[in-house]
Amino acid sequence: MTRAVRSGSREALAELYDRCAEEVVQSVRKTTRRDESFALDCLQEMFMRLAANPPVVDTYAALLAWMRLAALNVARNSIVAEARRQRREIGAPRAQDGGDPGTTSHDADTLDGVLARLDDDERALLRLRHAEGMRVPSIARAIGATPRAVESALRRLVARVREGGAG
Repeated sequence: MTRAVRSGSREALAELYDRCAEEVVQSVRKTTRRDESFALDCLQEMFMRLAANPPVVDTYAALLAWMRLAALNVARNSIVAEARRQRREIGAPRAQDGGDPGTTSHDADTLDGVLARLDDDERALLRLRHAEGMRVPSIARAIGATPRAVESALRRLVARVREGGAG
């Protein structure tokens, strides 16, 4: 069957789907603790990869192991992308409950409000890195600090800005 899949046989691919789909879906569901819809999406993406570039394996068991691993990689990538989206959304200003979606719940939630509460040195550090695009070693040389200290300070500042607080 693996040779037939490698040769591009749609019938072999369909048979493989019929034989393995449920097992792969259950593996994804068990490992990720996500619902069947999520697991089916992972299965479909895995089969798209399988059809585009079938692995070179000698046995059905090896092919099934490849399919499980590929589906889990798809799941991992999806979960990581979802977490990134959520972090970006959390960092975005929030609309007032029941109010105009263009307004924020507090002035403190605006970037200007947060930046206004930073001291001059903190604002300068953020400006050098993010507005002027200077690299950490260059900033460290410019202000007479170590790159590690600059990197740490930037990390803390960015976290404070994202949280909406500068205190």
